[in-house]
Amino acid sequence: MFEYSENRFQIKPSVKKQIKSLAYDELVDYLQAAGEEKYRADQILHEIFVNRATDFSQMTQLPKHLRKMLAEVFDITSISLEEKRVSADGSVKFLFSLADRKFIEAVYMPWANDDGEVERSTLCISTMSGCPVGCAFCATGTLGFKKNLSPSEIIDQIFIVEQELGTKINNIVLMGMGEPLLNYENVVRAISLLADEKTKVISRRKITLSTSGIAPRIRELAHSKFPPKLAISLHATTNGTRNKIMPIAQSFDLSSLMDAVEYYYRHTKMKITYEYIPFDGINDSAEDAERLRKIAQRVPSRVNFIPFNDISFTKPQGVSFELKPSPPERVARIADYLRSHKIAVIVRDSFGRDIEAACGQLALSREK
Repeated sequence: MFEYSENRFQIKPSVKKQIKSLAYDELVDYLQAAGEEKYRADQILHEIFVNRATDFSQMTQLPKHLRKMLAEVFDITSISLEEKRVSADGSVKFLFSLADRKFIEAVYMPWANDDGEVERSTLCISTMSGCPVGCAFCATGTLGFKKNLSPSEIIDQIFIVEQELGTKINNIVLMGMGEPLLNYENVVRAISLLADEKTKVISRRKITLSTSGIAPRIRELAHSKFPPKLAISLHATTNGTRNKIMPIAQSFDLSSLMDAVEYYYRHTKMKITYEYIPFDGINDSAEDAERLRKIAQRVPSRVNFIPFNDISFTKPQGVSFELKPSPPERVARIADYLRSHKIAVIVRDSFGRDIEAACGQLALSREK
């Protein structure tokens, strides 16, 4: 089933500033410099983040002259919804365009109980257009790096999806296009705006940031105002294998990465998630299972086994061409081995296979 959203939320290039990218103190400074009272900043944040105003004219608790001034200086929405694709499993993939006509995507994933009722809704959002990391198993990396997203462009993915679906997102995962910790300042600011008590969008404990392992930034993130849950895109238990499938691992080896992970846990006391795609004959041996056990037991954590989604449409070469998914029975044996050592394990299935919901696919086709 396909649904297309034609010309909704269309954004044109603008020299205006994005108001959702401003920290509270910056908004206060702007207002006071314009001769306005500080409390107006609280009203504006409430209108944008709680009432979800999409136009300054809707902010009727503000005086008319202030609404006019804000509209002249700021944009309130920063991305455009280009396309929406709905899967038979209930997941929905959204394609957004930026003001400069670069593309990003987000994927909505509903988690239902045995009665078919949605108990939890998760939105996977992007932090970049394209990605500079170049993991062998990811289609997005073939785009190369296009741009870092602003805080507003990160936040607007959530707001537009909630408006489109008429539902409340109660889990956010920064696992879409891009490496969040290579867009550190904008990502941290977006999380701060979402988790702040003034905006009441979502708790930081309902936000998960997935990283390929930028060790210095992991340590820095531990001291941010609202540190999120941390997911490590691990995928290998030796430096040699990890370097082969994740080029960025050459800059941050497993030793430095694990030291950073332990540091993060000690300062946040939040369990770590390890993401692991089992590849046939590459990272799925009994020895890999034992090394993965040791990694997972260093701090309280869980392991998510993720299926390898087909990226043949990218015409992969080299290492990417060699990658094949591990047989399900081998994955099950590794999972059972970890569970026998009291490690929490989840073997994931893919949402939205019928709509090419693997990261980067839709944006890739539109970009090219």
